[in-house]
Amino acid sequence: MKLRGEFVIRQVMDCIAAIPVGSTALQFNGMILLNDVSRVIWDCLSAGSSIQDITAAVTEAFEVSPEEAEADIVEFTEKLRSLELLD
Repeated sequence: MKLRGEFVIRQVMDCIAAIPVGSTALQFNGMILLNDVSRVIWDCLSAGSSIQDITAAVTEAFEVSPEEAEADIVEFTEKLRSLELLD
């Protein structure tokens, strides 16, 4: 899986925001707020990682089981798909 569009990640106070830039800013109004887990997932998606690689990254970064990690990954990627931000 790979993210569609151009975004920059910025720390705004205590929030992490994915902000669209370039032509993506014309198509997607707003920003996406990320927590620590979704930031790891976002970074992996930006690199075009597989679900297995993303699961490994989440379980390595946080003390969660692979099943919990996959549930978070599926939930987040479904939201991104609904926004048409995944290829």
